[in-house]
Amino acid sequence: MTFLLPGVHNVPVITCTKCGAKNSDDTLACPRCGNKLQSSRIAAPSNEPAVDAPLEPFRHQGVPGDLLRSLKRMLEAWAYVLILAGVATACIVYKIWWPLYPAVVLIALLLWFRKV
Repeated sequence: MTFLLPGVHNVPVITCTKCGAKNSDDTLACPRCGNKLQSSRIAAPSNEPAVDAPLEPFRHQGVPGDLLRSLKRMLEAWAYVLILAGVATACIVYKIWWPLYPAVVLIALLLWFRKV
């Protein structure tokens, strides 16, 4: 129960439910008996959602199909470039050039048939 202290204007008071002592409203525990004090003031409504409310399940939207296809095609093209670069490096190191010609033809055919 909230009262006003005598002689002091507009200072709310909480009466301890255990010992009956009057305490100021901002006191959390009664200094006489140590009982937890509870204000009778109503808490102001908050705009935040209730803590006990169930959370909305997460729904992954995923990557759009056309973007995923273009990413896969780009990765495939880079894989072909890396294979061709590996063959070219081996040809430079060993100074044998003939493996480079079928590798270029094979990768060109793969790119053409796969429409990369």
